[in-house]
Amino acid sequence: MLGACPLSALKPRPLGEKAAVSLNCQIPLQPEWMLLMLQPYILQVVQYCMQARYLIVDARQARSTRQESKTKSANTKRARAPVRFERRESESALSITQCVIMPYTKITCYWDTTDHHLNISSYMLQINKTSCESKHRIIPVGFCNATGSDCSVQTIDSVLHCFCAVVLASTRTGSIRSQPYFFSGVNAVQLRPPQITNLGPSERRSGCLQVTWRMVESFPKNEKDYILLQIEYTTHNQTRSQTIQAFPEETLELCDLHPGSKYTVRLRVQDSRAAAHWSSWTSVDTTTAEKAPSAAPQLWRLIQPAEEAGRRSLTLLWKPVSWPEANGVVLSYSATCRSDLDSSQWTCGSIDASRYSCILTVSDDPCHCSLTATNSAGTSSPAHIYIPAHTHAEELPPPQAISVTPLDNTRMTVEWTAALNQSESGFVVQWTSLPYSEATSLHWEHINETARSFTVTGLLPEVPYNLLVVSLYGRQAGSDMSFIAFTREGAPSVGPNMTVLKTSSSGVVLKWDPVPLEKLHGFIQNYTVLYSINGKDKSVKVDAHVEQISLSGLAEGTYNICVMAHTAVGGAAGPCQMVVVGLEDVQVIPILLCALLLCFLILIIPVCMRVRIKQCLCPTVPDPSKSSLSFWSNTKPCQHKLPSLSTMNTIISMGQTTIYQDYGEKDYVPVQVFTYHTVPQDSNETETKTCSSTSAVTHQDSKRTPAQVFPTHFLNQSYNKPEQVTPAGYKEDPQPSSDDLLFESLFTYKSNQADLCGYIHVSQSYAPFIPTEDAYRTLDLNECPHFLQVLPEDTST
Repeated sequence: MLGACPLSALKPRPLGEKAAVSLNCQIPLQPEWMLLMLQPYILQVVQYCMQARYLIVDARQARSTRQESKTKSANTKRARAPVRFERRESESALSITQCVIMPYTKITCYWDTTDHHLNISSYMLQINKTSCESKHRIIPVGFCNATGSDCSVQTIDSVLHCFCAVVLASTRTGSIRSQPYFFSGVNAVQLRPPQITNLGPSERRSGCLQVTWRMVESFPKNEKDYILLQIEYTTHNQTRSQTIQAFPEETLELCDLHPGSKYTVRLRVQDSRAAAHWSSWTSVDTTTAEKAPSAAPQLWRLIQPAEEAGRRSLTLLWKPVSWPEANGVVLSYSATCRSDLDSSQWTCGSIDASRYSCILTVSDDPCHCSLTATNSAGTSSPAHIYIPAHTHAEELPPPQAISVTPLDNTRMTVEWTAALNQSESGFVVQWTSLPYSEATSLHWEHINETARSFTVTGLLPEVPYNLLVVSLYGRQAGSDMSFIAFTREGAPSVGPNMTVLKTSSSGVVLKWDPVPLEKLHGFIQNYTVLYSINGKDKSVKVDAHVEQISLSGLAEGTYNICVMAHTAVGGAAGPCQMVVVGLEDVQVIPILLCALLLCFLILIIPVCMRVRIKQCLCPTVPDPSKSSLSFWSNTKPCQHKLPSLSTMNTIISMGQTTIYQDYGEKDYVPVQVFTYHTVPQDSNETETKTCSSTSAVTHQDSKRTPAQVFPTHFLNQSYNKPEQVTPAGYKEDPQPSSDDLLFESLFTYKSNQADLCGYIHVSQSYAPFIPTEDAYRTLDLNECPHFLQVLPEDTST
């Protein structure tokens, strides 16, 4: 066994002799045992070789120094002194900063090079065991090569030793050796990080987290007393930490946590004997259980002027519930307004958590609005705000004064003075860029009642901002006081647009529009009117509130005129116009052109519409010479086929009058002839009435029953007589029939007085008429004027 031969029996020969090992004990040697026994001595031989290398380098440097001293004997001492100085400087330029031991694993050392001009190509780290008291006995442990500033020597059997570390650096001109670094293994121990095996809600205590952990390596019982555990849990940049004895507590509880918050739990361990070396962290993330929000959202409002009677637009604005009052993730908001005078209610319903505004159309009456936030565990208490009536809006006083001070390109401070004899519950600072576009561009902040200033951040230079300060009186808000300010002013991007109002023989009147607010980039200080003629430039400066000017005393000619707007930083000119001054006749030309155009329109319109105008003023009149009547022959009545009235069941009794009128030669007289039935009268009685037109009157006895009434038809016959008038008459017929009609009466009457053949049949028509009765009589025209029917002349051809 190896224990039968002490290590002291293995002695290396002095340097320079043949490398061999002499044994002072008799044991069978096998290759693996030989390698194990010879390893520390091989390392020592390597170390001796490195020392010999340094001696050779020093000898070479000494030889070169002596050669230089022979050529420069006067400076021999001075030439040797820099060599020794360079050596000491090089040794001080390389130093070991610390060494760390991972138990049963490795030793890692770190070094630093202060002189970066040495052009070091590689490093070698040598670790040796040494006596903690004398530090002279050296036992090689291992070595490693590196190109960086750290290196690790593997396989460390125990930390209960003292160690010595040396770093050798190779350069182009030689090697550099650091000063030996002595350290105790126990004081340089760095433990491995612990492992978190479980992290979740505690089963014993509500609102707590339970952490279960373990160490990677095992420790003897007496070593566990030196192990410390540090636990750290962080949420929203708030960190709490505690250090405890690691054993035997391998299960921990973390309490007093915020609900619905994400925590990062980290653990690390340390050997208390190595206070400078903690293990690396082991971290795990988790989220605590949610609860209903513990605070209501901050609520604000923006009231628009009434657009129509009894209605106005109301925009509710709110800020998300901040941590930790949210107690989780807010899923939605709910906004509702209720009238104070009746049961009217307006609501936005459930609003997504990504939105922070709601627009309602409410009445002019006072109302109260409320807002709640909801997460997976419940709903918060409501936030309230009072909306005054439209006629009593903002009756409470505003702050006395407000001032704004720019700090830099993105910040400005707002200061105000509170109203006298008022007890404000807080203030609201509101700001928005101009021109105002939508509710998302409006920013606001609640300030406590003791504050008198607020710093607004996140602004842009050369952009106008409207800042308001509103005093709060409980749930009511007072009147606001506003102020427009810039963080930094700039020159306008455009100039004003000019309009020429009037020109005269020696002057001109100009007017311009203000520059749009978003293009001003500053406050207007003044305007300059620039005008030039024949290469001579002149200008007139006016105040910022002036937007119209009259230039007088101008000579005749054409002027180039424009207006320039100035801020505190610079100015910009608007578009220029050419204006003619002194030529008054120029104004007559547009008037003449307009007059000529008007005359042309007056003449061209009648020409284009001549056909329609002629139809309206001169309607078409039928030409009698082209009528078919001019080709008719004067035939006998028998040759005209009169209509048959056999289809008529009964003929109503009709009264008839006759027209007597003389016509000249070649006059065609229209005659209206009606079929009728005579009323029984005295046989000798004949009645003739003269009136301005031919008519018929009927009468129905109201004493008769409806069953005795039957339908009949009315026949209208038209005749013309070319040369003479045929008087009309009637015939008595106690028993009328379809054959005993007017035509037959006319025929009978013709044989006595007139000739029907002298008439020309023009037209005939049939029409429904009223029913008749058995008992009937003829009525005079003056008895029933509402039954009188006047037939117009038949002018058809």
